[in-house]
Amino acid sequence: MPDPTARRAPDPSTRDPSSHDPGTHDPGSREHVTLADVAARAGVSPMTVSRVVNERPGVGDATRARVRDAVAALGYRPNVVARSLKRSRSHTLGLLVPDVTNPYFPDLVRGAEDVAFEAGYTLLLHNVIEDAEREAAALALFEERRVDGVIAASPRLPEDRLHAHLARHGAAVVVNRRAPAALAGSVRVDHEAGAEAALHHLVRGGARTLGLLAGPATSHAGRERRHGVARALDATGATLPDTRIVEGPPTIPGGEAAARDLLTRHPDVDGLVCFNDLVAAGALRAAAALGRRVPDDIAVVGYDDIAFAAMFTPALTTLRVPTYAMGGHAMRMLLDRMDGRRRDVGIVVQPELVIRDSTRPEEDRA
Repeated sequence: MPDPTARRAPDPSTRDPSSHDPGTHDPGSREHVTLADVAARAGVSPMTVSRVVNERPGVGDATRARVRDAVAALGYRPNVVARSLKRSRSHTLGLLVPDVTNPYFPDLVRGAEDVAFEAGYTLLLHNVIEDAEREAAALALFEERRVDGVIAASPRLPEDRLHAHLARHGAAVVVNRRAPAALAGSVRVDHEAGAEAALHHLVRGGARTLGLLAGPATSHAGRERRHGVARALDATGATLPDTRIVEGPPTIPGGEAAARDLLTRHPDVDGLVCFNDLVAAGALRAAAALGRRVPDDIAVVGYDDIAFAAMFTPALTTLRVPTYAMGGHAMRMLLDRMDGRRRDVGIVVQPELVIRDSTRPEEDRA
């Protein structure tokens, strides 16, 4: 016999009709809200809800507002996995950077991520720590994860290997690197112009024996800056033999080691162009350790204008690069390429010389 004390399931026909009121909803059950629920509340068809949720045209402003109100009231969340399968998209994007501890890159990442977030995409970030093999592995991993597009910031891979990896992605953008328009979009700084401006400023401030802390040999930005330095040398008549060019890691310790090496071998160097602000910070430390006053004995120019550049002692003269804007440009370009639009295949940003206390005034030329 059935236990008379056992609780029986309630008869649906005896429920209070108010429990089915579309105006109420238990937040704990939001995952069960469907497109049809939103359509019923808004008094429209599921197709209309779909158009609003996917930001498609063909819906009037009043109806669109009513659907959005229903979405908010019911806590409707689109099924991203199902949508991705239907559209063959993962709604994830890959971004690789050479070194997240370099203050240049967090702003670039933030600019890209802000645009991606507004467009409904998740960003997968890979830090390759200045290692070309890890960079290749990251691009292969993005391919395995079926990301919808990739941004490679300051990639170190040689051209043939980089292009081979990018060709396997549906859409790609490179930052601080050139690429064929059919393969990838490009957002880069006019590094030649920046380096040229830096060297002209040093010479106009009286520097006569110049040195270059050139950064890593694998940096394409560094190579472009050497072209800019060469142009300025031709224009000013100054000289810079290879013995006064030192490569090294783009870090404070790397800059300090490179500057110590250079200034020990060439104590007469009185003007120094540095690969970036971190290298310049290392050069300031080396100069202090060697008893060289900045800028009286040696003038120093950095590159990037990171947040700490004005806090160094002395405050660093540098080339300002709009990294946050560059990240946004790169992400918008990637989204355009994913949708078959190529309005911009290449954006070139001009750096700005910011004169502070680590260089001598130009009017004091010797």
